[in-house]
Amino acid sequence: MSLMSFVKDFFEDRKRVLTDLELADMGLSRADYNRLVTSKDGTRKRMEVLAARFGVTPAMIDADHGMALELAQTCGHCVNAKACQNAIDLGVDFDTHRCPNAAVYADMSS
Repeated sequence: MSLMSFVKDFFEDRKRVLTDLELADMGLSRADYNRLVTSKDGTRKRMEVLAARFGVTPAMIDADHGMALELAQTCGHCVNAKACQNAIDLGVDFDTHRCPNAAVYADMSS
């Protein structure tokens, strides 16, 4: 299992606990894993929608495994996740100044 497969799909199978060997293969600590699996629902979708506002594609996110992990952890525990998700669900813009990953997406787009 690649790190990006995990980052993309971990929301769908949160009951499965990865082995220490799988975590080591992905360069994840148990704490990183626990932080990911306790993320708010819809994290990957929110990441992709907000990144797109900066011209950042999912492939660009996935190109740097460490960065993708940081983005997922930040988004998954964001205090603005509910407002962000509501904006996505309603099809309205979310103020990117409220996104803690906005600066990273801006840097990725340049």
